[in-house]
Amino acid sequence: MFDPVTTAQVQPSSDHPLSPSGRFNRLSYIAWYGLLSLVCMGAFLGIFAFAGIFSLSNVDETFFSTFSGMTIFALIGLWLAAFYFQIVFLIRRLHDLNKTGWLCLLLLVPVLQFLFTLYVLLAPGTPRRNDYGDIRPSSAWEKILAWIMILFSLLMMFGMFVFAYYFASPDLWDAPTQIIQNTTEYF
Repeated sequence: MFDPVTTAQVQPSSDHPLSPSGRFNRLSYIAWYGLLSLVCMGAFLGIFAFAGIFSLSNVDETFFSTFSGMTIFALIGLWLAAFYFQIVFLIRRLHDLNKTGWLCLLLLVPVLQFLFTLYVLLAPGTPRRNDYGDIRPSSAWEKILAWIMILFSLLMMFGMFVFAYYFASPDLWDAPTQIIQNTTEYF
């Protein structure tokens, strides 16, 4: 007789990271999300550089307007692909937490979005087999890329705080005339 509680789930022999079935631990999630960000940034720069080459050349105006429309479609397609893979990675991370993938809809709620993201990034996964399969260990490149992304994110946050502090403190600003008076012997 079939008993869903005691029947073991069979993990697919090839756990493909781009499919929503399976699990991602914290480092794998950060690494794949970082890889997606790097690929999208490179693709966006490539699209904009390619569009910029044609906008600066002496091409016909109808060709340029047609190419501008194709550029918009390429950007929309890239954005939709990135959005799809972000959802796939989030579903796999939720599976590691033994939660349903439908919880990714919490990203649509503005206040819960921040708290949910912190939960997904900081909560430890299930340390054993759960409803969504076996533990998926992080590979070496995932660990390295994840730690690089973590360090880069911390440096970016530090830079933003320094930038905000500098521009929020008008007493630190010197007018150009004050800079000239303080640094030259003429005055």
